[in-house]
Amino acid sequence: MGLISYARNFEDVLLARALRHVDAGFYIDAGAGDPRRDSLTLAFYQRGWRGINVEPAPDLQQRLRQARPADVNLAVAVAAGDGDGLLYQLPGTLLSTRDAAQALQLSAAGHDVIQRQVALRTLDGICAEHAAPTIHFLRLDAAGAEADALAGLDLRRWRPWILLVRADADPSHRQADWRPDWQPGWQARVLAAGYTLAHADGRNRYYVAAEQAALADALRLPPSPRDDFTLCEDHPYAFPLTEWRARTAAAEAASEESRAWSLAHTREWKQKYELLEHAQRSAAQCEQQLGRQTERAQSAEQRAEQLDQARQAAAHAAEQLRQRADQAEATLHAVVHTLSWRITRPLRDGKLLAQRALRLARRVAGALQRRALRLATLPLRAAKATLLRAVRFVTARPALSYFVRRNVARFPLLVRLLRGVVLRMQAQPLPDAAHGVAASADLSQLPAAARQVFDDLLRSRRNAPHS
Repeated sequence: MGLISYARNFEDVLLARALRHVDAGFYIDAGAGDPRRDSLTLAFYQRGWRGINVEPAPDLQQRLRQARPADVNLAVAVAAGDGDGLLYQLPGTLLSTRDAAQALQLSAAGHDVIQRQVALRTLDGICAEHAAPTIHFLRLDAAGAEADALAGLDLRRWRPWILLVRADADPSHRQADWRPDWQPGWQARVLAAGYTLAHADGRNRYYVAAEQAALADALRLPPSPRDDFTLCEDHPYAFPLTEWRARTAAAEAASEESRAWSLAHTREWKQKYELLEHAQRSAAQCEQQLGRQTERAQSAEQRAEQLDQARQAAAHAAEQLRQRADQAEATLHAVVHTLSWRITRPLRDGKLLAQRALRLARRVAGALQRRALRLATLPLRAAKATLLRAVRFVTARPALSYFVRRNVARFPLLVRLLRGVVLRMQAQPLPDAAHGVAASADLSQLPAAARQVFDDLLRSRRNAPHS
């Protein structure tokens, strides 16, 4: 997979070319800045490298800690000695400096400059505390204070293979008058420590340690297609995407607005279509109801015609009956006024009296017959009543009842007679005295079978309906 370059001036491409044989190296980035934008070490971090990121700006340091959890992130500024110092930062940018004169120039140019108090540490102290045994490259960007930062680094003790120092070519001259032979004042210190200048691109200077002199050849040529790299999104040398993002955002907003409009109108049209369908269904129902009403009206008209015909037929029949009644009345009047009707009147009256006398005789004979039957059955009913009282008397006394039942059981005819009497007794409640006797009777002296019989009689008497 090719390299993705994030550095502004392709520094990561040149370093990757020189150190392509190192799988997981170690770096020190003094002045690391943003963890992605113009980052010189992000491409190496993505390939498994680890190192130290030195950045005094608080907002940039917070981003570094979030994006580079595997690195050592230090919120300090490098200097010749440990202590405290002032940092001048332009908010919203990656620019910061420790030079007060440069900060005044930026403020005079209309930039907002924030002054912060930061801790100062030497690169010697940082390396002694956090560096790996082998430092493959050290990048130094101290915003004009590189000489002060290099004064705090013992290059004879700490030997990074490649030393990359930010050194804008003679900033006192205009870009058109840039001199390629210009040299920073601190270069003599680096060369004296056994480093050789391998490449200068007008923004950075690449120095190679004497013991790693073979790396210098890989740094002499500028980046080329053979390095197999691509620019990251929003790279300074890539096509600017801000305008296209704005256009895309505007197009998406317009599309979303159109979509919302279409959805709203779709819902409106759907509602109108549903209302239209409802109106059509209502109209169809009204037509059906109108058809049913029309059928009912036609049926009512037919029934009215039938009723009219029936009324006419009834009137005709009534007229015929009236005529027949008139004829019958005339005939009756003629019959009544005939001589034979007047002569036979006494015979008709006698027949009526004979019928009435016969009905009266029948009623008298029936009454006499019923009274005679009642007188004939009076002794039998008296005997039944006496027998019923005797049975009630016996059943009210458990000992006597047991004795009678045991002896009566020998005579089947007498058993049937007494059973009928008991049934009639169940239909007629016992007098209160009998109830009192049965309730107060002492059954403890009777056998178990007798008490069972007595309980059966009491239960049948309680369950029997009372008249």
